[in-house]
Amino acid sequence: MDYLKQISRGLFKVISLLVFLLFFGYYSFAQKSLSISYGLPKIDWTYDGNFDALRTDWRTGWSVNILGAKTYANNLTVGIEASVNRYGISFQFDRMRYDLGEIHHFSVLPYIGYDHKLAESRFSTQFNLGIGIGFIPVDNKYYVNDQTFQIRRLAGKDANGNPTSRPLYDLTFSGSQEARNRFFALIKPNVQLSYSLNEKSALFLRAALGISLSKSVLERDFPEVVFENENHSVLHTTNFSFSALELGYRYTLK
Repeated sequence: MDYLKQISRGLFKVISLLVFLLFFGYYSFAQKSLSISYGLPKIDWTYDGNFDALRTDWRTGWSVNILGAKTYANNLTVGIEASVNRYGISFQFDRMRYDLGEIHHFSVLPYIGYDHKLAESRFSTQFNLGIGIGFIPVDNKYYVNDQTFQIRRLAGKDANGNPTSRPLYDLTFSGSQEARNRFFALIKPNVQLSYSLNEKSALFLRAALGISLSKSVLERDFPEVVFENENHSVLHTTNFSFSALELGYRYTLK
């Protein structure tokens, strides 16, 4: 993975230089635009260990992306995008799910792309590539004999007819959640279909991939999982690679 990081750093520097040169006047004609989009991103977790039933699951997600760009007479587009992605995650075992709150992921991506306008049509397609840096402000957490999955209980009676209560799942766990790389290199290729409303504004639909170059960004390691008096271990990992569908609006400033 080290060579991928070196490649990403090199590409990031090249694109940053292109953005600087093109934004500050190496072409006589350019259309400036500002875009905002709302997306539905999804991240995946990988699982290791010998207790596959205990999982960290992606639950819901959204993203807001703001892109400032210039498009030149040769249809070349350069810009910078700032994004915030929000993911809701849950901890799940069998039929029981426990919400773990939100994880936010921020990124800044210099962009380069090509805008192809379809003849005699209001539609256009764009092919873009962003390379930059992602960041997660996640606190490390530690769990000791956690009884999350003993909250749900089954009612019954003992031999004398007295009411009793026992956990639906006899499961406890100890371990940690740790951010392995709070900053990570991120590549975002995307394909965009735009529809021009008038000379100044357009709507667009974008399909995007976020490709993290880190092997692991966030880990949830539970070396001690006790289920019905048997010991197990699990490791849940995500590098914050994502797929997303975005709906947006672009306004031409000049």
